[in-house]
Amino acid sequence: MGLYQSDWAKAPPHVHAYRAKTTSEEGHYHIIEGFTQPANGTNTDRHTHYFTGITSFENGHFHRYYGISGPAIPRADGTHYHEIEENTYLAYNEPIQIRYGGVVYDPRNQTRKTHRHHLKGKTREIVGNEPLGW
Repeated sequence: MGLYQSDWAKAPPHVHAYRAKTTSEEGHYHIIEGFTQPANGTNTDRHTHYFTGITSFENGHFHRYYGISGPAIPRADGTHYHEIEENTYLAYNEPIQIRYGGVVYDPRNQTRKTHRHHLKGKTREIVGNEPLGW
């Protein structure tokens, strides 16, 4: 099996755009946006999509998130959408001052306070595939 599951007996693969706002924690929130991973499916077959990314950079940090969308929900016009809901991974309440690189999080460090956010939203339009270079 390749990187993405493909069953050519079903509808061709497609992806969805998504954008949502996380819950507010520690006095801030994050925006998530991106494209789901490709999946074959129609508006009635209850297929799902993987989604993954990093949140917007707020309050000196970002969070990683991973999830699987809910099943396809048909619309009256013959298209469909998916609900997405997940928790972000942990990040420190106070950003670490580092000279080079990005945000560092070490799950073995139990002394620094951490937080996470909840995200919930719906996918948007269907696109044929992830735009090149996105």
